[in-house]
Amino acid sequence: MRYLVFIFSLLIFSSCGTMDKVDRKVRRQDFYNRFSKTELRASSGWKMGDDILILRKNKTFRYYSKVLGIANSGYYSGSYKKFNDSISFSFFENHKPSLFIKSDTLVFDTKDEWKVLRNSKTELMNSNYLVVYDKDENKAAHNNEYN
Repeated sequence: MRYLVFIFSLLIFSSCGTMDKVDRKVRRQDFYNRFSKTELRASSGWKMGDDILILRKNKTFRYYSKVLGIANSGYYSGSYKKFNDSISFSFFENHKPSLFIKSDTLVFDTKDEWKVLRNSKTELMNSNYLVVYDKDENKAAHNNEYN
């Protein structure tokens, strides 16, 4: 009986840690781009985890979520074009997170003296946003909570 409980617990634990099929497909497609150097990092903290955006020098990006700091819950990638005050994203197979539902463009803005990226179709006061890391820092000093 103990063995059945152990096997059942193991199956439940492993199923919680696996990615969706679409996320696995996007991650597999993005494999070789992972070796490109990082150009910009931004993140947004929420109650159970973080959303992280990484722009690479080869004009590709990765956007993923970490739940409780360990488990990846989503994986999005594609290419981007950087303009003066905005970044336009093109997602692999149009698989995108909720931050990009209204628009595939993020604009640079400031909130409480922090440099942030927000969706171009929303106002900063009523939107989710990503805090941009300084290049010399490993972690952003400020994490926002979703409104």
